[in-house]
Amino acid sequence: MKKFVLVLLLSVVLFFTFLGQTTVFQVAEARNAECAKEMLENDNWVVPTFNGELRTDKPALEYFGMILAYLMFGVNETAARFFSALCGVLVVLATFWFTRRHWGEKAALWASLVLLSSLHVILQFRLATPDPYLILCHTLSLYLFYEGWVSRKWKWFAGMYVFLGLGILAKGPVGLLLPSLTVGIFLLVTKAFNWKNIVLLKPWWGTFIVLFFSLPWYWAVDVQTGGQWTRGFFLEHNLDRFNNGLQGHGGPFILTVAFILAGMLPFSVFAVRALRAVWKNRKEDRLLVFALVAVGVVAVFYAFSHTKLINYTSPAYPFFAILLGYFISNLIEGRFSNRKLLIEFSIIAVLALGIPVGVYFIAENTPPLETVRWIAWCLVPFPVGAVFAVFYMRQSVQKGLLAVAGTFMVSTLIFFGGPFHIINHQSPIEKYHELVSAHPNVVAYKDFDNAFAFYAQRPIPVFQTEKELEAYLAQHKNVLVLTRDHDLSYMDTIPNIKRVGIDHDLFSRRMTGVYHEIE
Repeated sequence: MKKFVLVLLLSVVLFFTFLGQTTVFQVAEARNAECAKEMLENDNWVVPTFNGELRTDKPALEYFGMILAYLMFGVNETAARFFSALCGVLVVLATFWFTRRHWGEKAALWASLVLLSSLHVILQFRLATPDPYLILCHTLSLYLFYEGWVSRKWKWFAGMYVFLGLGILAKGPVGLLLPSLTVGIFLLVTKAFNWKNIVLLKPWWGTFIVLFFSLPWYWAVDVQTGGQWTRGFFLEHNLDRFNNGLQGHGGPFILTVAFILAGMLPFSVFAVRALRAVWKNRKEDRLLVFALVAVGVVAVFYAFSHTKLINYTSPAYPFFAILLGYFISNLIEGRFSNRKLLIEFSIIAVLALGIPVGVYFIAENTPPLETVRWIAWCLVPFPVGAVFAVFYMRQSVQKGLLAVAGTFMVSTLIFFGGPFHIINHQSPIEKYHELVSAHPNVVAYKDFDNAFAFYAQRPIPVFQTEKELEAYLAQHKNVLVLTRDHDLSYMDTIPNIKRVGIDHDLFSRRMTGVYHEIE
């Protein structure tokens, strides 16, 4: 019980602390948060819109979560991210519960610490995106399947079907496809794919439950948009992304494996040792096979996709953490050899040293962050703690591993409390969102940073020609004009406006310009 409480406290601190400290400057966050805000304002929980126009990118589960949080806490950044963070807490706790049922508390604790030590895991569950909802549904559906398969009790399968339906509502077909492939391949490799087990799953009742939780909204949005949302989502945002890819988001077949390893640092440095141990013991424990299949399905599925993003492979994280937790707990107990562990600990130390160094050089060469490159010093706890971990490892493997976990959790908390907040302050969104929020008349010319839509009090009209903009300015007073491009010199030709400011967008070559009409 003490270990469970510890994991709960660590999860709450890491996922919720400083949650609303930054603006929704990230594009996906901005669009999702604004879409939910407009659905609430329009009193329409069916049709998603962004800046007054139909948005076909994502299904509704994340919007439902944000709307509920807006009703509880008001429309703000914390509310937009609240249920994402809660999903993170639930994933970690579910992983602890599931691992403890099969391998005991020590393995459960280490599986949880592996997740909580990953900077990318913490970041993933602190964003207003659909991925936290999908990861939760994916993880719980598979945990519940395995419980049902072991116990032969259908109540677990019923829970699995609930989360499969919610997974479809979270991110579409992958919410059903990835868990189904995992279950199917697991049954095949364990030679359990037979009629008796199919009957045990009761797929006829399962189909009803899945459709009950997913179909009503899909049907309603299809009817209310005349099929436009359905075509846009399934054809453009699913088939086209898988078959053709998004520009700049391709990569080699093996890239998805690299994503999983990078996303699960620091403990993924033990991946080779862990997978070797898992493979040797696979016949003794079916859970090892199940977790290995769950990781492999995600990696291979997205390896075939022409769009490759690191967040796509994040549903594999809990199952990879289970495998690492199994390995680490047995390593500490002396069941696995700890020879040459200094190699992995040294890699962790080098990687930890590379974090502040990398942040310094990225900031140095990334406008507008060159003025705050000193934030790299805030991340010195990464290498300092890693060096202590190497020192403790010589005394005790467990102490060394705990030092690694503690170092990365504390340093991650420092990152979100300091550098991440400072980086946000260099964003045009942070500089001008209050001006946009307070201004009664905001328009855009050619393009604008979508995050401003979240802070505007109404949809922002976008004009594509100078003639349209000048006509609007002639008919309205006190107009604030937003624009975004690599070169904003074209704004100098537009009469009756003055510059408020021009700033580099974060992690982009484009710049945001803010102009005010001359009265």
